[in-house]
Parts: sequence; C-alpha cells; structure tokens
Amino acid sequence: MDYLLDSNSLIDAHKKWYRPEVFKSVWTFLATAPNVKMTTFVYDEIQYPQQLVNWTHQTFKTQQIQPDDATIQVYREIMNWISVSQRWNPAGIAQWQSPYKADPWLIATAQIHHQSIVTMDGNGHVTMPSIGVFSGKEPKIAAVAHQFGVTTIPLYELLSQLHLSL
Repeated sequence: MDYLLDSNSLIDAHKKWYRPEVFKSVWTFLATAPNVKMTTFVYDEIQYPQQLVNWTHQTFKTQQIQPDDATIQVYREIMNWISVSQRWNPAGIAQWQSPYKADPWLIATAQIHHQSIVTMDGNGHVTMPSIGVFSGKEPKIAAVAHQFGVTTIPLYELLSQLHLSL
C-alpha cells in the first residue's frame, strides 16, 4: 500500500506531536519510506514552518506525483460532485475551487493510484453534511474521499501500519 501525505498532517506533526528536535526518527522514517508519497500540490502547499519546508524540499523535490490525464478526469468528477451534492453552499465549494487547493487533487490521485491519504482533515472521521444543509465550511477530505472509495488515515496510524518503533 502506498500513502499520500496531506500538508496538514505534516504541519500538525511538526508543530505539535513529532517535533523534529525530539522525534528525529519519525522524520527520517517518513523521508526514507518508499511507499510514502507526496503530490505536487501538497509540496507547493507547505509554506511554513521553514524547517518543515526545508525537509519537504529535501525529501520530495524529485519525487512528487504530477497529475496525469486520468487524475485530471477524477478531479473534475470530484469537483462536479461537490457542486451538485447539495451539501455545501457556494462559499464552502469555493474553498476547494482554487487551482492551488491540494485536497481534491489528493483524492483524485489516491483513487487513480490506489493509495491511502494521510490527513488530519476531518480527524479521520467520515462526517458529511446532510443533503440540503448547504454548509459554508469547506468539504473535509475524509468525507469526500469516502464518497470516492479512498481511505484516509491520520499520521499516527500510518506510523503504526508501517511499524515505526521509536
């Protein structure tokens, strides 16, 4: 199984749970695990803290997954589904319509490549607004990924599945 990293899982881990000066082994492990991947969109989305930016550039500079035609098609299906699902209002949908927003690209890439997304977006729970609610919040990766048959896990679950022991 391959895994796709979401920026929030790395930013939160860096700032809160696995600070590199204390848990260097976590960052070394993530950098060397051959089945841990990153999309170009996530690579570009990581803008802070500088130490994480440096780690990301060093680790994934030449190993980013670029969207291909199949990924672009699934991305369009995701964006169409979000627009017609009657679960988010235009403000919520607009947050995912930015060409730089990594979330829908993560889901599309994971579906095409049969990968799990490592994210804390939605805290690993599949919670979807009911039809007709029209939430003004942006869609959560876990909920939309579930709709498209993509698994999401939090970072600590990735470390467990890959058998990292500190």
